[in-house]
Amino acid sequence: MSQPPFGAWCHVEIAAQDVDRARKFYAECFGWTFQDVPGIAYHLYSTGEGGVGGGLMKAEGGFPDHMVNYVHVDDLDAAAQRVEDYGGEVVKSRTEVPQAGWFVLVHDSEGNLFGLWESMQK
Repeated sequence: MSQPPFGAWCHVEIAAQDVDRARKFYAECFGWTFQDVPGIAYHLYSTGEGGVGGGLMKAEGGFPDHMVNYVHVDDLDAAAQRVEDYGGEVVKSRTEVPQAGWFVLVHDSEGNLFGLWESMQK
C-alpha cells in the first residue's frame, strides 16, 4: 500500500461517547465501513476509494474528545521540530501505535490541535 505524500491529510480520528451509536451514524449516513482492530478498542473506518479514512474510539483516557486530523510525514521528529520552529508546540510526544507507526499531537501557531503521523510502512 502506498503512503500519501508528505504534508497530506492521511487519517481522521473520531472520539465518541457512544462508539456503537457513532459507528451506526457514519455507516448509515455516509456508507462508511468499519473494521475492528484486534486487542484494542479501536475501529478503523473507510470512507470509500480515494477518501481519507481514520479511526473511531471511545472518548476517554486523556485523549482529545473531538476529531483529530493527522498529516503524513516522513520523519516524525523532524516534523515536530519544524512545528516548534514555526511557532507551534508539541502537546503529546512521540507515541507508538504497535505494528502501524508513530504520532505526535501538536498545536499550530493559532492553537489548533492536529497530529503528525509517520507510518512504519515506507
